[in-house]
Amino acid sequence: MRIDSEQDAILKGDRGEVISRALRTLVDYGTVFNAKRLVPIKSAHLAGSFGTISYGAYFHVLDQILKEGVRVKVPTTINPRPGHDISLLNRIAFIKQNALDYKLKALGVIPNYSCACYEQDNIPAAGDYLAWAESSAVVFSNSVLGARTNRNSVLIDLCSAITGYTPEFGYLLDENRSGNVAVKIKINQMDATALGFIIGQKIVNKVPVIEHFDFSRSDLKNMGAAMAAAGSIGLFHVEGITPEASDIHTAFAGSEPESTITITQSDLNSLRTKHLDNSRLVVFGCPHLTCKEASDIAAHITGKRLTKNIWLCMMPQAKSDFEKTDYYKTLDASHVSVYCHCPLAALTVQLRRKQVLTSSGKLYYYLEGTEYGTMEDCLKACET
Repeated sequence: MRIDSEQDAILKGDRGEVISRALRTLVDYGTVFNAKRLVPIKSAHLAGSFGTISYGAYFHVLDQILKEGVRVKVPTTINPRPGHDISLLNRIAFIKQNALDYKLKALGVIPNYSCACYEQDNIPAAGDYLAWAESSAVVFSNSVLGARTNRNSVLIDLCSAITGYTPEFGYLLDENRSGNVAVKIKINQMDATALGFIIGQKIVNKVPVIEHFDFSRSDLKNMGAAMAAAGSIGLFHVEGITPEASDIHTAFAGSEPESTITITQSDLNSLRTKHLDNSRLVVFGCPHLTCKEASDIAAHITGKRLTKNIWLCMMPQAKSDFEKTDYYKTLDASHVSVYCHCPLAALTVQLRRKQVLTSSGKLYYYLEGTEYGTMEDCLKACET
């Protein structure tokens, strides 16, 4: 790997032992993936937001960083908190949450506490090099914003945040950003989340190019999150919609696709539960909801006789904005809870697994026992 004079000085310890170790880690990481150099980044996003005692090594590294007075070198955001305050069990499981929050603040991390950092606090431009963790944020930044980041792990993201560098490989390189697989759609009633999930199942760790469909920004967010969960997909293109796919020829960089698949209405419907009345809890917001998304849900359930408990999981700032709206004021507080935590983490530590229905492909993939429904299914289930 080529090392410039500034990086060489860091590796020799001229900027301190902690920064030297962090950069050495990135050099070793990049070497494994045949990176030719380290490149400066515009921002970082950290995944290590859970204050659980099993994160002992993570806390130890943070303590070393803070002891040397090191701070993040680029704007850096952080994933959601784990719902440490919603029950006694959660408080026990995430007993170190307050201590972790203090360390992150001291490190200079922007306290956005959301997986949808790109909506407000960490908005990259097309072509920016990033060092982000969090699969749903990575796929959105690559695909919808046209920025460039690999799917980094906890501690790798931190090393990049405090050094300002990341190794150049994977989705940072032009040759890895063109499409591999063409996706045809034969769908009468679109469910973008289910489409993303099915694509993830069929196309693992490749770059799908979906034929034109007029997806909304919310559709792209939820579709990408489902792809990333079900198939480790870090980049997708939609013909005529996403920035690197003005047409099919451009999306495939002038080459022919390796293969072509067709997703049908039957494929989408296969994910949907046939028993909406089985659920006791309906969860929206994984990734986090925006204020508009929460308002749209509230508009559908306001005035209805609700029979299920409902969680709306939102970006903290979006939650504050939503609480000022008339929609929020009309919600049935006995059934609807508005949170800004990570629903996956909050529900994982339950002693007795709740019967959960969700329109989130990501939550459906990761949370054992969860059933999937379209947005319309979930809204219907709230009063079933």
